[in-house]
Amino acid sequence: IGAVPPLMLKTADNPDGIPMDVFDDFRRQLSDNRASFFLDVPSGPFFGFNRDHVETVEAMVHNWWRQGMMGSAKAHYDCIAAFSETDFTEDLKAL
Repeated sequence: IGAVPPLMLKTADNPDGIPMDVFDDFRRQLSDNRASFFLDVPSGPFFGFNRDHVETVEAMVHNWWRQGMMGSAKAHYDCIAAFSETDFTEDLKAL
């Protein structure tokens, strides 16, 4: 299980982060075929169904798809930048 904070993106200050091309690929997939994107993500990494000996729970995948298709395509596209590129380091220090 992972979390967004303090920063997901690989930067000079966060060398162990995820490269930007991963998030660019998410945006490309979302733009190319939104319906497939909302089936592919939960079928694999999001719920961990891509791990050995884990069975996909189709109801969870379909519910994720339903929620995704109800949302704004632009909001979803912008959300990828929000969760991947926002640096929460200073916010977390204030807690």
